[in-house]
Amino acid sequence: MTQEEFKQDLDTLETEISNISTQLTTVNNQRVSLTARLQQLNGAAAYLRGKLNIEEPEVEEEKPKDEKSEEKSEA
Repeated sequence: MTQEEFKQDLDTLETEISNISTQLTTVNNQRVSLTARLQQLNGAAAYLRGKLNIEEPEVEEEKPKDEKSEEKSEA
């Protein structure tokens, strides 16, 4: 390959890195926004439950599965 081909490949990779970085920033900003909104809604719901003397419903949270512990338990 010639120097010019390497330069073109490098430019292509740098452009892709920049695009992915921008996408990641956008997704992260959306995550932060959704997290804040979820906290606001939970706070409002808790306030209304308190006004109505209703206990907070138990919500099961999905926990990420630990594949290593599953593999060991199956063996």
